[in-house]
Amino acid sequence: MKVLIRRRIASGKPDIAEVARELGMSERTLQRRITEHGTSYRALLDEARRDLGRRLPSDGQNGIDEIAFLLGFQDTSSFYRAFRAWEGVTPAQWRSLH
Repeated sequence: MKVLIRRRIASGKPDIAEVARELGMSERTLQRRITEHGTSYRALLDEARRDLGRRLPSDGQNGIDEIAFLLGFQDTSSFYRAFRAWEGVTPAQWRSLH
């Protein structure tokens, strides 16, 4: 499921209904299964964004503005705040360390 969410992030905001449809189930069924695993769709989405957010700055191919856009953040400042909360450093600092 995380793979589907990551793919959907790049194409826009990954809606739970779209992910459910791609998995061949209803949105409610997907929500129940996610809850059974002790998490939420929002938590899975945040985890996928974090995974991609860690990978993209380290490859050096994309600017921070572009990464923020690709991850579905409204602006670069929101991405900076989220990244700092995830990693304790800014994306630029992360990039220089990795």
